[in-house]
Amino acid sequence: MTDRPSPHSPPIVAGPVRRVFHALIAIAGWALFIYWWWIVFHRVSSREIRFTALFIAVSLALIVLVTLAWAWHNLRIYQRKGPRTKVREAAFDFSHDGVGRPVTFPPGGPDRSTAPVIYVRWTEDGKRYDPAAGLPPRTEAAALGDPWRTPPRRPGA
Repeated sequence: MTDRPSPHSPPIVAGPVRRVFHALIAIAGWALFIYWWWIVFHRVSSREIRFTALFIAVSLALIVLVTLAWAWHNLRIYQRKGPRTKVREAAFDFSHDGVGRPVTFPPGGPDRSTAPVIYVRWTEDGKRYDPAAGLPPRTEAAALGDPWRTPPRRPGA
């Protein structure tokens, strides 16, 4: 058996000049960031700075406390119920679609869970799913309004 070449190319490492250039851009960005904050600190009062620092500290403490409370809550559930051993059973109701329209699955024909093609048709009663063994011939698909077939363009249109 022959080894195929990898479709992914290895990461490219920038040359030394480019790395120095990128480092200078990063340093200039941080210098600009610090300069702008220096301007802000000289335009506001020390009371506003203290309020902002207190607000950030309280927010950080609150976030940490809420995270710890959530982790403690989950730990209590684990201690009470034990580890998960299986996925919870879900009841699937396909009688209506996501917007509430009725959905019908006609009896007979190929099984809709294994059919290679399923036609979704709009009727007066809602959506209808028709399983099929395959795609229709090209002429029939065009008559049904095949969305993948683009109509020919007219000159000057």
